[in-house]
Amino acid sequence: MRNKIYLSIILLTPPIVLLLSWLYFTQIFDPDGSYDGKTRQNGVFFNSYFNFNQFKNSQGNGDILEFEDGKWVLSVYVTNADKSSDSIYLMRQLNVALNRDINKLKRVIFYSNKMLEGDLDKIKADYPRVEIVEDKNGVLLNVLERNSKLNFNDENPIFVIDPYGRAVMYFDPNTDPKLILKDLKVLI
Repeated sequence: MRNKIYLSIILLTPPIVLLLSWLYFTQIFDPDGSYDGKTRQNGVFFNSYFNFNQFKNSQGNGDILEFEDGKWVLSVYVTNADKSSDSIYLMRQLNVALNRDINKLKRVIFYSNKMLEGDLDKIKADYPRVEIVEDKNGVLLNVLERNSKLNFNDENPIFVIDPYGRAVMYFDPNTDPKLILKDLKVLI
């Protein structure tokens, strides 16, 4: 009888520890109630995986963006200069707020409308460390819209690309900048 009790204790200990850990994590340790059973990211993952190496530059002979420097890319697709101005400004503020990780990130603006080039020159003057890349024929814009819940034509949200050229997530324009910064610090 004594051996059966010891055996029961030994066999039940791991499941009990796991159950108590899960309860502690979801009920006690999570004071803000933000645990959704999945992850804690504040951005939205793209619907399906896509790689930026499939997009070619405006001459058609190279990749739209180089990923040899090992930096994460914080980017905005500009379809309307006025609507995207807040996202571009926020992108710079997030980059500055990263402090010591500032060199692990680069900022890129994509566009496909040639009529925006005058506005983009002004943006380049205001934000000199931003790389501006033309998306010939709007292929990237179509892929972004297909893989997200937002309309990238209207919203102009910030999205993140990893150092290997994979699109990771995008942020709803109404997301608190502190939450975006929190996600970036985890990613980088």
